[in-house]
Amino acid sequence: MRLPAGVVARSWHRMPPVLGLSWVFGLWACASDGAFDGDVGAEPVGQSDRLMGDEAPAERAGLGFTSAGLLERAGPVGGERASRAEADRVVREFWAVAGERGVPGEAWTFDYQAHGGALTLLSFRRMAAGREASATGDWNGFSRELTRSLSTLVGTKSRRLRFTLERGPERWRFNLETVSGRLAEQARTVPESLPGVSQPLLSDALVVARQLLPASGVPREGRVRQQARLHFEGMRLLQESEPGVFEVQEGLGRQEVPASGDPRMPLVQAVLPFGHAVGRRTVEVELEGLHVRGEAGARWRVVAARMLESPAPQEAMEDIAKEYRAMHEDILRHWRQEVREDARLAGAWSFEQLAYWYVGGFIARGTLGMFEAVAPTVVAVLGRGGAKAAQWFRTVLIRTPPGEREALQRIWMKAEAEGVAALGVGEKAELQSLLRDMEQRLRKPLQSKYEKDKLREWARQEYFQVLQPRLARTLGPDLMATYPVHHLVPLEYAHLFPLRNINASGNLVGVSREVHMGINSVWNLVRRSPRSVSASEVDEVARITRKHFGQWFHVVYDPSKSAVALSSAQKAALREAEALLGL
Repeated sequence: MRLPAGVVARSWHRMPPVLGLSWVFGLWACASDGAFDGDVGAEPVGQSDRLMGDEAPAERAGLGFTSAGLLERAGPVGGERASRAEADRVVREFWAVAGERGVPGEAWTFDYQAHGGALTLLSFRRMAAGREASATGDWNGFSRELTRSLSTLVGTKSRRLRFTLERGPERWRFNLETVSGRLAEQARTVPESLPGVSQPLLSDALVVARQLLPASGVPREGRVRQQARLHFEGMRLLQESEPGVFEVQEGLGRQEVPASGDPRMPLVQAVLPFGHAVGRRTVEVELEGLHVRGEAGARWRVVAARMLESPAPQEAMEDIAKEYRAMHEDILRHWRQEVREDARLAGAWSFEQLAYWYVGGFIARGTLGMFEAVAPTVVAVLGRGGAKAAQWFRTVLIRTPPGEREALQRIWMKAEAEGVAALGVGEKAELQSLLRDMEQRLRKPLQSKYEKDKLREWARQEYFQVLQPRLARTLGPDLMATYPVHHLVPLEYAHLFPLRNINASGNLVGVSREVHMGINSVWNLVRRSPRSVSASEVDEVARITRKHFGQWFHVVYDPSKSAVALSSAQKAALREAEALLGL
């Protein structure tokens, strides 16, 4: 849901402090599936062990997303130590690409996106080739000054940074400047102490390097150039590259010489740093093969690489792209730290965050077709994308047993981190089974008190925080505590409308106790019907209640002015409902 400018545009967002968090998170939305007096006495969430048995700490804290699409968190992440680790890693990347094999006269530029202390490599390029004289790199001299000062120089401000490295006769000289450019979508936003290269990513890089090298060989005392595009998904490098232009720049027609050593390693070392970005991304690389007179073999080196700008998000993703990206980054962070099966991970995110993640992931990865045969309703709603689909899916997740939620999270985390292709046959079958069970559950009445109470709680948050914040301020905490939020189509009939979000804004109205009791009398009449009511009849009863009680929706009720009119409205609504149902 998007709101006008100046209004916090996040449903399920935190209540402004003036309303009192304890009131918001401890109150229910009335679902009209029983007498109102019974709902008033319900025990608040946060005080019942039975209700909170499988609830994540993040959900109990009401955490979701900030207005900028960043994750709200129960605790801090990153920090000064992580920022220092980021700077140390950048120095190692400089060394792997340029410093170790650099010769006097060489010059390189490296562009990074800085965000909150996190540093993501965007591109590098050799600007000057230098003299082709042998030189041995000195890691200690190279790293000493940079490692000590880089984290302080970089800071935490969001900006693009350009590092220039120039190799003098004795040592490297460095320069740092800020350059223009929009915030890279693939950039991380949270600094972290990244572990060493994962074995899967290293294996991927070796396979791709074998495909590209040695291109068509290097002429004796000659030079060749090879371009290629590589594709990353999450933490993995896809093992299918796109070779581009190959040209012989020097030594045309001369005898070709083999590469010295393992020609793959310079390419591997150059592309591995791009594995620290997020999302799907394409990296364009330019390789140089060079044979120097007197040397037995040719040298291979990546002399330029850049991460291509990501395309604009699909239309179905436009209003949740930032939220999904934040969740994806969090997944990769946990995955890199190997927090995969830990119980802490299962409780790290709220239902809101998970819903945005699943909807965004299913669409971004084009996987909905996998489930269409077993879960057509789920596919139909999620395929629309956006915040409304995420809101709907949150109500589906709350109806999913904890064990199934954890299984879904486990499998989809792997798909996010390593790509859908990394899922085994058994995992894909389990994923389809989980979606099939969700589909079947949509057409069964809500039974669990925990599920219904949670839906009521979310409805209250949505109503007072997003839909009617002005009314919330008018009521104040004390009066708001006794002010029901009513579902026009009650929760007990949600299974008749599987495509609808029972907590959608159009189904929520705020009414006083007196008005709500009048509406409940109409639904109690429906419940006494000797036959089951149809979806169309439920819709019609909801229309009747809206018609006769609508003047008291979203307002402070004054019994001195409205008691007589309310009594007449109740009688008229009952007569109309009786006629509809043939009672």
